[in-house]
Amino acid sequence: MATTNGDRAKPAVVFFDCDDCLYKNDWRVANMITEKIESFCSDRMSMKPGHAYELYKKWGTCLRGMQQEPSIYFDDDMLEEYLHHAHDIPLHEHIGPDPELVAMLERMDPTIPKYVFTASVKHHAERCLELLGVGHFFEDIIDVRAVDWVTKHDEEAYVAAMKIAKCDDPSACLFLDDSVSNVKTAKKVGWRTVLVGKHHRDCGSEIVCEEADHAIHRIHELPDVLGHLFVEDAVPK
Repeated sequence: MATTNGDRAKPAVVFFDCDDCLYKNDWRVANMITEKIESFCSDRMSMKPGHAYELYKKWGTCLRGMQQEPSIYFDDDMLEEYLHHAHDIPLHEHIGPDPELVAMLERMDPTIPKYVFTASVKHHAERCLELLGVGHFFEDIIDVRAVDWVTKHDEEAYVAAMKIAKCDDPSACLFLDDSVSNVKTAKKVGWRTVLVGKHHRDCGSEIVCEEADHAIHRIHELPDVLGHLFVEDAVPK
């Protein structure tokens, strides 16, 4: 794993990914979203089966691919239809209150602003945070609209997130995400990184990510690796 001289320094801002990071449920939500995206692309866009995944691999998200591929007609009306269709899933059946997460966030240094930084859209992240019971801990949600549709595979997304958080020092940004690709890009920008999840989604093998300063199985283990970010006598929010 990567090492950083400022590992013990207090970050100026902490960015949390949402899906499969703040919560984990064996990728059930992720799989449902993937199925919804595939159905939209095949039914609405008349793409061949599997082409949505090809766009994802090439561009970082299927959405970005549809926006960038010149052969695909994808206007603003389709964009809104796509976003609604992809996220129209019964989240309440798969995400519920997480008292352990609440307790952890209550103990985090209250002087450090916290943001949700998601490749998804704001209304989806808001639903997730509400179900978890943790929305009030975050300053805001930085979603794909807020970074002008670039993906978290692109360094521009991290530069945009810093501007929103009013932080101009990459080394003062702490980033938690389950995606190795996202962690690698964040490290290129100069952020401190924590990989949340140690096993690959498809094969279950252990993840090796040299760009991660720390790796944990679940977000709840953050105090085990960065204990200086937490105070024992924090007042519940």
